[in-house]
Amino acid sequence: MRPLTSQPEWCALIVLHPAFALTGIVQAIGGSLLPSIAIRFRLADRESGLLFLLYFAGASLGAILCRRNYVRILTLSFLMMTGCCLGITLATRPLLPIAFFLLGISNGIPMSAVNLFAGQSFADRCAPMLTFLNFSWSAGAFVAPLIAARILAHTNYRPVYLLLAAMAATASLACALFLRDRPVTPRSPSPTTHDATTSIILLFGLAAFLQVGIENTVVTWLASYLQRMAVTSPVFAAASSSLYFAGFLGSRGASAVVLLSANASRILRTAVLTALSAALLLFVLPTPTSRNIAMLVLGAALAPIYPLLIATFFARARHSSDARWILATAGLGGSVLPWLTGWVSSHAGNLRIGMFTIPVALALLASLLPAMRPRESNSQRIEATAG
Repeated sequence: MRPLTSQPEWCALIVLHPAFALTGIVQAIGGSLLPSIAIRFRLADRESGLLFLLYFAGASLGAILCRRNYVRILTLSFLMMTGCCLGITLATRPLLPIAFFLLGISNGIPMSAVNLFAGQSFADRCAPMLTFLNFSWSAGAFVAPLIAARILAHTNYRPVYLLLAAMAATASLACALFLRDRPVTPRSPSPTTHDATTSIILLFGLAAFLQVGIENTVVTWLASYLQRMAVTSPVFAAASSSLYFAGFLGSRGASAVVLLSANASRILRTAVLTALSAALLLFVLPTPTSRNIAMLVLGAALAPIYPLLIATFFARARHSSDARWILATAGLGGSVLPWLTGWVSSHAGNLRIGMFTIPVALALLASLLPAMRPRESNSQRIEATAG
């Protein structure tokens, strides 16, 4: 009887990479489509922010719902995503918030399940596998505004969601046919790790809350902010916002290589401070060109922060299941901060003021860095798993 070869692994990776890229597209494309949706339904900033509060709250709930039997979960969640995307194309204004909430659940489940499936299936090579998978997610997020801009040049948001429905249906079928769960092998205790305490979970949960909230706020509101600052069309604003994703994608791919020889804690500290500076410059620079440069730097600085946070947490936790709460808290931040931005913008009558939630959240994240500094015995493991 032949032992398991690498063929099933390659088969799984061929499915996982485009499926994970699809979750990146769905996560990022809503912000680029927001101007078109807002015009269609005559939404104020507060109402637009509520849509993404519900979407990201659904994504957070999806992370909690993600347990074992990952293949079945992936198959059903992508099937649910198909129905939600079709629902958005048909939704009336009262039903639109419900459709966005359900879409968030359907996308939050596979975003967590892909990571957990890869960690279970490729335990001996978990770090490089997860690095490349997150690069694929970033690639999906990068092409999202380009897809939106291309279609919005000819029509509205509806054909975009029809395309996403077709892609989700294909992903569901591929997961059902080509993926299979492997037996769970418990992690052996290591002298370099210890059980995650409540205080550690709270600390990293708050950090993840802020970081993902920042990323989702940028993704949700950047196109609208650029449109109003430059008084331009939704198509041009969506295309311009792709510079942020270009910086994000390039940095996410390069960070794994840099971390092979650099200090992870130093990179985390530098990335947070650089992102804070770029976020501030984005709101004070006077010309579109200078703002485009700030967008590029902001994306590059934000890209490695979340993987480094998760890597640092895993270095302190013996039970990987504790990460479920970090992922859920991250999703909560991803729902609250975009909504808060819209709420502040509506009350102040100025989206620029609402967008200041980004540098404020980055400043709070920077204040947490000293408490998250890893022990020396864990530094090598962090650098091996980050990215």
